[in-house]
Amino acid sequence: MNSSKKLLNKNNEERKPQGISAPSSKTTLGGGAQGPNTKAIVLGVFCVLLVLVLCIGVGVQQFKPQIVLKVNDTKFSMDNMMYPIYERESEYLPSNELYEQYMGTSVWDASYMGEDPTVDTSLSNAEGLKQEIINAETEYEVLYQEAVKADYKLTDDEKKDAEEQAQKALKGLSWSQKMQLAISKNKLVKRFEKRILADRYKKDKQAETDATVDEKQAIAEVSKTDLREYDIEYYSFSKTYYDEQTGQSVDREDTEIADLEKELKKLAKKAKKADDFTTLLGEDSESSITFEEDAFTEEDGWSDYLSDANVKKIKAMKNGEISDVIADEDTGYYMIVKMVNNNSTESYDEACDEAVENAKTDAYYSWLDEIKKDYTIKTYDSVWDDVTIGTVTTSIVTADDLSKMAESDSSEATSEDQ
Repeated sequence: MNSSKKLLNKNNEERKPQGISAPSSKTTLGGGAQGPNTKAIVLGVFCVLLVLVLCIGVGVQQFKPQIVLKVNDTKFSMDNMMYPIYERESEYLPSNELYEQYMGTSVWDASYMGEDPTVDTSLSNAEGLKQEIINAETEYEVLYQEAVKADYKLTDDEKKDAEEQAQKALKGLSWSQKMQLAISKNKLVKRFEKRILADRYKKDKQAETDATVDEKQAIAEVSKTDLREYDIEYYSFSKTYYDEQTGQSVDREDTEIADLEKELKKLAKKAKKADDFTTLLGEDSESSITFEEDAFTEEDGWSDYLSDANVKKIKAMKNGEISDVIADEDTGYYMIVKMVNNNSTESYDEACDEAVENAKTDAYYSWLDEIKKDYTIKTYDSVWDDVTIGTVTTSIVTADDLSKMAESDSSEATSEDQ
């Protein structure tokens, strides 16, 4: 740029008319014979324009959105990815401070917490969510193109839904934030329209792939014996307690332990005659003894609270039976236990449902993988390598911004209910 200006100045100096003095009061300004050299001015303007064109060209090339994904002829730039990145980051950002406080690490460095079954759970949440975004955008584009080929069309209600989703997504964002996120109402409406159409097509295809699943075969390896569940209620205290101020585990004094054990024994006697085991302490109790409900399976046991020997005794209890005070030296817990159900099938039923759902998910993704073979899909890793989830939009829309947006939504919802 400086060299261009020097060249321009040099050209002007070389073409400056010689022997022309400064205009006097009698000089006619703008006179053709005595005015500036027209040819020099034209050439100077041309040089300036040339420099501007070159600068603009370099600028456009430098700031041109980078292509990060291509599905057949459809290209996705980083601008297209800003909103899905914002979706994930705004979901996890509000919990990051609390997560760091209790877990000692950021929510982004934790193990992957997303819902994509194809993402390796050993990845960090940041890396896993990045892969989730790439997978989701690819899947939606393939499904959308398949839906179009199958002559799917949006209904009026679906168009209205897309409009409402776009308005909701933009709500609370400033003009500057929208610019930095590279989003607008028109862009988001088009995005949600494509997603709605793809979702409808996906739902129809999943109905077909679900029908191919043999549910009996899916649950064949789920053990009813291992997942026999014991539902219990109990009152307890521990020899140690958590100090919220220091964040440390603190040992109770021997005298306090003795007093709590006496109190627990009184509750055990009271429990034998009480109609309601859950209300022995009373609503206003400030005792360090607590009431809890829990369940454990034959396979998992309950070793966090009692030794194997004491767990075995509890398993042998009949429904409705209440134990005496159990003082477990291995775990440091003192408790009385009531057996609510010694043969619950809840864990087994949940495991069966999960096994069937996993089989259906596998069937769907097998179908999708086959469909993808007909597509040319390219992910530009050189660009994605520079993307760190947890840092892309979090300075544009901060945790405080998200908190204010949530409060605003809550206030509006309350006003509408009144």
